[in-house]
Amino acid sequence: MRLRRLEVQGFRSLQQFQITFDNDLTIVVGENDAGKTSLIECLKVITQGRSVNPDDFTYGREQLLITIEIEDFVFRKEYRRSGNTVTEEPLIAFPTTAYVQKTLDRLRSENLDISSDEEKNFIREVAKLFGLTVRSNSVIENLRVQLIDRLSADGDLIIDGATFPRFNHIQLDGRHFENIPAFFKEVFLKEKQASIWRENVNEGITIETFVRSHLEAYSNEVSRQIQDRGITDKLRLFLPELTEVKVEPVFHARDLNVDAKVKFLENGTEISIENKGDGTKRRMTMALLEFKKDQSLASSDSQTVYLLDEPDTHLHVRAQLDLVKTVEGFSFAGNQVILTTHSPFIVNAAKPSQVRLLVRSNGTTSVRSLVADPSHSSKILRALGVENTHLFFSRKIVIVEGETEEAFLPAQYLKLTNRTLSSGLTKVINVHGVQNIVGFSRAILELHDPERIYILCDNDASPELQELINQLGVTQEHKFQVGTREFEDAFHSSVIQRAWAQYHLDCGKEPPADWTEEAIEQLKSRCIADDKKFSKELRALGRGGKSMKKPVFGAALGERVEFGELPHQLRNLLDLLAIP
Repeated sequence: MRLRRLEVQGFRSLQQFQITFDNDLTIVVGENDAGKTSLIECLKVITQGRSVNPDDFTYGREQLLITIEIEDFVFRKEYRRSGNTVTEEPLIAFPTTAYVQKTLDRLRSENLDISSDEEKNFIREVAKLFGLTVRSNSVIENLRVQLIDRLSADGDLIIDGATFPRFNHIQLDGRHFENIPAFFKEVFLKEKQASIWRENVNEGITIETFVRSHLEAYSNEVSRQIQDRGITDKLRLFLPELTEVKVEPVFHARDLNVDAKVKFLENGTEISIENKGDGTKRRMTMALLEFKKDQSLASSDSQTVYLLDEPDTHLHVRAQLDLVKTVEGFSFAGNQVILTTHSPFIVNAAKPSQVRLLVRSNGTTSVRSLVADPSHSSKILRALGVENTHLFFSRKIVIVEGETEEAFLPAQYLKLTNRTLSSGLTKVINVHGVQNIVGFSRAILELHDPERIYILCDNDASPELQELINQLGVTQEHKFQVGTREFEDAFHSSVIQRAWAQYHLDCGKEPPADWTEEAIEQLKSRCIADDKKFSKELRALGRGGKSMKKPVFGAALGERVEFGELPHQLRNLLDLLAIP
């Protein structure tokens, strides 16, 4: 089973909230208190029966509605608050259109064999689901006809008093990753804890004896697999004297509670891990989680849904990258992962289409993501080298169409402010060669308002850039045109001469003998008159010195030109970028 969509009306900051989940990996990001934990808690309300408290209601609201869509059904739960009392309506379900059509096709199929036990059980179960009377002597053909009529009728198909299906899932928050016994119980014992009550008890054996023997056998198997699959060796990075990991189930017969005690042993003597740091404990649980992905899934479900709430907390950079590999392993194996995080490494490792940014404004949380053709948008943005942290968190975006400008702006900004452009959450994107203008524009505008986008171009801007400007709807005030024909010819010849000469000297090399202000000025005048590329001719003039590649020249110019020597358009742009 996979989760498709969550819709919430009235849970804390989630007022008119809707989010979709990818089949493999969904990364949920946002500032503190943006609603990431509330999202996870809402999922638990439907999938685990988490209780709803008065404080969970959005301030001023008396009604709470949570809707979850899976492959075949949409489940909805309603709560009402009166003072400190919360009442709840029964869970209801609606079949998806795809499920109804799939079921009708099966019921109408010429190949349907209603004499087979498989088809009989299928028809009986679906008939019960949709409220038809099913008795032991019910005629299967009659049930089939009634089902077709029921599913073909106009109006909504509502299933009252529905039960959310059992599914294979692991839900871990920060406390689990630092509390190893709790981690073991969630990851290794939960499925056994739920399924053991459905096992057959042999004659002459008490339920307590039966449960203890099964849990002991299962725990021994987990302990053995941890050793055989090399997890003990990984744990020795943190416990050098470790020789064995032993899982001991704890069964409290009085309250039918199953817990876990995990022993880390050195030649039979238990090693204490209580004094280990939280980061180390998380590394240990990550090693165990890596082992879990190779285990066979529960028979009740063909996939596992992993809900991981900020597992990166207290992990250093290398450990976060290891976490990325583990999470990718889960999704590559056909499972679904929904992960909240603050880690830029985890965010950047995902495809742009897999990221959901939660934004809280005026007490209400909304979602920003790539919606229109997200897979194609992801390819375009990755081809441009736009990392997700820049794409989702940038406050300002500057679009240029040349390598000189792309290198110049960050260098000049650093010189002026002693801060990097990225530290102010400003991203420069060079769109030279972008083929899909419409796709790129759509992706940017889904995440950013036009008021946060700036254009730096020259008078020789390509038709593609002009189209991009039109698609983005950038205001005239945010469009900065520099240079007679190129960005490079906007600077005084003395500035160009000095900057490139100083670059040579800083590199321990003399500039070319013909690299003079007069030669540069004559070259610029000639290029303007003859409609030639100044940047190309400039490289020829500097031949014999350092290689004048555009990014190198742009950075050298940005590092050495003074603010007062800049064209006024550049001064205006840099002033705007410096505003928080």
